[in-house]
Amino acid sequence: MISMIKDVIVKDAGKKGKGVFALRSFKKGEFIFRSKKGRIVHKKDLSKLSKWELRHLDEIDKDTFEIMTAPGCYINHSCDPNAIGKGYGLYALKSIKKGQEITVDYRINGLFNNRWKCHCGSKNCTGWVTSNFFTLSEKLQKKYLPYTIKDIREEYYRRHRRK
Repeated sequence: MISMIKDVIVKDAGKKGKGVFALRSFKKGEFIFRSKKGRIVHKKDLSKLSKWELRHLDEIDKDTFEIMTAPGCYINHSCDPNAIGKGYGLYALKSIKKGQEITVDYRINGLFNNRWKCHCGSKNCTGWVTSNFFTLSEKLQKKYLPYTIKDIREEYYRRHRRK
């Protein structure tokens, strides 16, 4: 087990590898922790990254990525997440009980249609994740829009001006 911030711990999460777990309960909207800024990488340099670095990338825009730092890099995806990022802060999207895994929806900042098997086990899980904001339902797009990156917000507004 690896502990990095007093209210969370990184430990084994089964098929998902490592995960981030709550050491105390969090109320909806409550601040969980702030991540340290990771190394910035441009799209043209992705081929130079290690397998670990490629697994822990977060989109900043269409050409720029951040290699996430611990513990944030160990937060797993869920189709029914209990947390959401805003800048470098992580907040409870709903109540989180002590011992529960803290999860986010990776599609919130997804631009590139990467696809992988989902192991979240939530009721609404389809078994696959396509990392693209626009694969989310219209309802979830509206809910997550304030939390996503600028390129996605601009594309969302461009698409909705046509309607």
